[in-house]
Amino acid sequence: MEKNGKSLAIVIGENGACSDGQLAALLQDLQALEEPSIQLVFTAEGVFLVTHDSPVLAQLRILEAKGVPILTCSTCLSYAGLRDQVAVGKVGGMTRIMEAMQSADQVAAI
Repeated sequence: MEKNGKSLAIVIGENGACSDGQLAALLQDLQALEEPSIQLVFTAEGVFLVTHDSPVLAQLRILEAKGVPILTCSTCLSYAGLRDQVAVGKVGGMTRIMEAMQSADQVAAI
């Protein structure tokens, strides 16, 4: 994940933490980076954003195509009944999520 020195893991958990418009703007800004040294981790209510009905699915697919790792909590998906509706990224358990956060220089939760 580390490309230009510092790396960042962005944990997206609560849909209410920012509006869909704010999140779309953030993802748009991340797309503008030549080599984003980030990874996106979706937990709790954030798992709804990686499904086929996500308002930010197009932005997430662009970021994934640029090499940005997208990881979604398997337990959260199962709890929400969305396990078979994941449209982008990979699904992982808590061990993988903790590894993603530990490998980053910084972690931001939104």
